[in-house]
Amino acid sequence: MVEIPVPQEWKELWNRWDLRGFIILSLSLQTFLIFVAPLRNRIKSKWVMVPLWSAYLLADWAATFAVGLISNSQANPSGDYYCHRKVRIAVENEDLLAFWGSFLLVHLGGPDTITAFALEDNELWLRHLFGLVFQCIAAVYVFVQSLPQNRLWIPTMLMFITGIIKYAERTRSLYLASANRFKHSLLNPADPGTNYAKLMLEYQSRMEANLPTRFHFVQEPAAIGGTKSTDTPDKKGRLTELEVVQYGYQLFNKFKGLVVELYFSRREQNECRDFFLNRNAEDAFKVVEGLFAEFSL
Repeated sequence: MVEIPVPQEWKELWNRWDLRGFIILSLSLQTFLIFVAPLRNRIKSKWVMVPLWSAYLLADWAATFAVGLISNSQANPSGDYYCHRKVRIAVENEDLLAFWGSFLLVHLGGPDTITAFALEDNELWLRHLFGLVFQCIAAVYVFVQSLPQNRLWIPTMLMFITGIIKYAERTRSLYLASANRFKHSLLNPADPGTNYAKLMLEYQSRMEANLPTRFHFVQEPAAIGGTKSTDTPDKKGRLTELEVVQYGYQLFNKFKGLVVELYFSRREQNECRDFFLNRNAEDAFKVVEGLFAEFSL
């Protein structure tokens, strides 16, 4: 096998700074996502979206690679020889390594400002679940290797619990936002319909007993989101700023089913049509703007 001629100085530099460099890189990416991710709802420039997309992809990779380096350091603490090649030398402070292994779980959970970059990323929740299991095993392995001399075991345990919660929270969020789960959450419970045999038997028995009896018809419930027909009343004239926000949110509850291929009932179609027919152009565009603002959150 041909060996690439890498200068020995470069190898020593890599062995000394690889772990430190990737931890710093992971911290930098997390900081960048915290401050820049909220801008994606207001700015669609490629000069913002491309770096944000790159940081979103690199964040998980950098944290995972750093955990692997920590595990490798713990597995080869003495720089033994294997196949006549020297493996990398571990960083001296094993207590701090165990702490960083747990701290990187928090990085894998991602910042609260961004969970998924696009709707398609929500479908990868199962991959994140497997990642959660294996990264937790790696963090536990690093922690066990540092015992019983670990003087930072209390903060390491607290950080480990925090990291698991953070990572599990992200995985659960991706699962709940996946297409199938989101569609299921919008569907109302199945209505078995009226038991006509029981109804007519009850009606006949009441009539024979000369009891006052009458039928009362209830309006059909909404098909999407459980909204009622009174959610969008036909108001004439201009809308106030508060009403623009309220109507935008009500229409969002109706339209969000279209994302997962749910359709309007005829009653809901008529309600939305009548609402916009009673608006002037300015108010209609304000309501639509508020509607899309809800979708971008």
